[in-house]
Amino acid sequence: MRITGGRLRGRVVPSPEGEGIRPTASRVREACFSMLGNDLHGLSVLDAFGGSGLLAFEAASRGARAVTLFERDRRAAAALQRVAGDLGVEIELVVGDTARLIAGRSFDLILADPPYGDDPVRWLRCLGPAATWRLCIETRAGAALPPAIAGMRRQKAKTYGSSALAIYGPGAASGLAPDQVVSEDSGVVEGDGESVQQG
Repeated sequence: MRITGGRLRGRVVPSPEGEGIRPTASRVREACFSMLGNDLHGLSVLDAFGGSGLLAFEAASRGARAVTLFERDRRAAAALQRVAGDLGVEIELVVGDTARLIAGRSFDLILADPPYGDDPVRWLRCLGPAATWRLCIETRAGAALPPAIAGMRRQKAKTYGSSALAIYGPGAASGLAPDQVVSEDSGVVEGDGESVQQG
C-alpha cells in the first residue's frame, strides 16, 4: 500500500495483519483528500479507527499540523508506531475505544472508516460534535446517511465500487446529485485511553 499524495507520496505502508482490517483503497483515499482540498496545512486531524494508519499518514503527508490516531488493539498500535517512525511522521497514537476517547476532544478534521458492519449514523452522532471543520466518513456503498446530523450537514457524497464517502461540515448542504459511481473496490480496522507516544 502506497501513500497517494503530499511529501510522502509513493512511500510504502505495510499491510496490517489481523481479521477485520480493511485498508482504504487508494482510489478512495485519493478521492477523500481531493474533496477536502489536499492541502491540510495548519489543521489538526484525527484518524478515528487506526488499522493500517493510511488515513493518518496521508494527512501527515499533506501537511496536517497535528495528527492523532485512535487504535483499540495494542499490537496494531505498536505496529503503527513503528511505521510512523520509519516514515518520519509525528503522530499522537492513543490506545482505546473511539467512542470513549473522543469525549472532551476536538479536531479540525476527523477521518472515520468504521467497520462496515457498524451503524454509520451512530459514529456520525459520536464524532460529529468533535469535528470543527469537516468529518469524512467511509461506509459500504448504499448505507443510509442523514443529510444533517450533530450540527453538521452533508456537503459531498460519492460512491466508489463497494465503498462510499460522505463529507459533513457546518453550513448549508450543497445540492447533492446522485452519487457518482467509480469502479474501485475498497479495501478498514478499527480501533481506555492510553497515549502510546507523541512523535
